[in-house]
Amino acid sequence: MLIFSRPLPAPPVPFEAFAPYQLTWTGWDGSVWNLSDWESGLFLDNRGIEGLHFPVLTKYSSKSRAVPGLRRRGWRAEAREVFWPLQVYAESSKEWLASYRSFFKTIRPDQDGVWSCTVDGQTRTLRLTGTFTDSHAYEIDPLYEGWSPFGVRLEAAQPYWEGSPVTRGPWKGADPMDFYGESGAPDFHISSSATIGNASMTNPGDVAAYPVWTIDGELDDIAVGVGDLLIEPADVDAGKRLVIDTDPRNATALLGDIPADGEEFEGVDVTQSLGFQRFSPIPPGQSVPLHVEGIGDGSVSCTLKPLYFTAF
Repeated sequence: MLIFSRPLPAPPVPFEAFAPYQLTWTGWDGSVWNLSDWESGLFLDNRGIEGLHFPVLTKYSSKSRAVPGLRRRGWRAEAREVFWPLQVYAESSKEWLASYRSFFKTIRPDQDGVWSCTVDGQTRTLRLTGTFTDSHAYEIDPLYEGWSPFGVRLEAAQPYWEGSPVTRGPWKGADPMDFYGESGAPDFHISSSATIGNASMTNPGDVAAYPVWTIDGELDDIAVGVGDLLIEPADVDAGKRLVIDTDPRNATALLGDIPADGEEFEGVDVTQSLGFQRFSPIPPGQSVPLHVEGIGDGSVSCTLKPLYFTAF
């Protein structure tokens, strides 16, 4: 005897279980565009976006007749190529032209904009410039029809997506102790210990990343670094800030006044005063010791921007 039955349908999946990624573009001029909002009249078609996944890697290896297979000799990431299938539409020729002009002014060959991808409340960013390698053919008159698709090609010189900064510190020296107490004798304080902080930094990213050191004066006899590779800058006076970026792509040291709350730091380039330095990165997925040393009432903090292969 055969019995035919229909399987019970799977329970419905709640709509709330799925949430798309959100893409935004911040142009070099500071304007912000929501590329995921199709109702805005300018958005990215999700079918065909390039640049959210792995960068292109070049792997190096060597071979020997005496050894099977190959020996890995390292790898490097190439500049990331990005492609945007962009749609621009409007209710009138005037609105379309205004949107078209405003957006494409934000893409330049020599000034970065920032592409942001937000998933589950976490944002990663990629700095882009236009490549201007492709021409564009208008199949219709967009001013008459009110819409037009565009293929926009861009590139990221730094090919990794940057995560939210991770900061450790600030570390400060111990408060000075009054040697004589309240005896009425002349002031005399025991100076802070030379080592004002010992901690570790964990890199949650996919590749090694270089930290940025922020040193607020007054501090003397300064030494900071990762592991045994130390940076020993000149003394930092009270009210001054020294920011040392150890990324070899943009190794710099800037010195300026400590900004007030809400203001951005502005400093002069004092990179040459550091002399020759060997900077150490923090490997991915590892926690490494940080060395922080100095004498005075100032403070030191360390910031790391994790780098990722993908946008989410």
